[in-house]
Amino acid sequence: MKTDSLISALSEDTLLNQRVDGVLPWILAASTLVFGGGYLLLAGVRPDIGEALQHLNVLIKQVFPLILAATALGLVMNLSRPGERPGVWPWVLMVVPAILIFAVVTQLLVLPAAAWGPAFIGHSISVCLTMIPLISAPILAGSLYILRRGAPTHPGLCGAVAGLMSSGAAATAYAFFCTDDSPLFYSTWYSVGIGAMTLVGFLLGRQFLRW
Repeated sequence: MKTDSLISALSEDTLLNQRVDGVLPWILAASTLVFGGGYLLLAGVRPDIGEALQHLNVLIKQVFPLILAATALGLVMNLSRPGERPGVWPWVLMVVPAILIFAVVTQLLVLPAAAWGPAFIGHSISVCLTMIPLISAPILAGSLYILRRGAPTHPGLCGAVAGLMSSGAAATAYAFFCTDDSPLFYSTWYSVGIGAMTLVGFLLGRQFLRW
């Protein structure tokens, strides 16, 4: 059977599609609850979370990785189907950098230049760059296991988006602990952690999602 014919046949296999679509959202939610929630049980939620969420910068810190995870979930389910188009999801993903750019520019306008450096460095770079990948690693592993039930035409890209989804979910959980609320901080260091796991997902996807 020619490759194009095989892809066409697989794309019409509804059972194949259901193997991913019916399970992956539950795996994402459950693994985030277990590993993200487990971290928060050990490390604790920041004590002022209720008051902090009344500030726009903190709200953005909590919401942007959640948008990232939810959008990447929709995209990766599309990519897990052979021959499927990404749909609107890449355009929705553009909302996240737009939000972060808005937050950073706004802070730079209101914050004295002398305070930019401390706001950028924060107090917890090492914790941030450690915990986001650590929390996301088992989420990514579970996601890739489910994605093996699909038949992605571009396994590296599918794995990368799975890494984006997993690290977005991990960052959503970690943000409940983090007290560095400057957009200069989280736009940079959360993005580094998320980007690292996206790269890991790409490399693992090329290896384990091939068919």
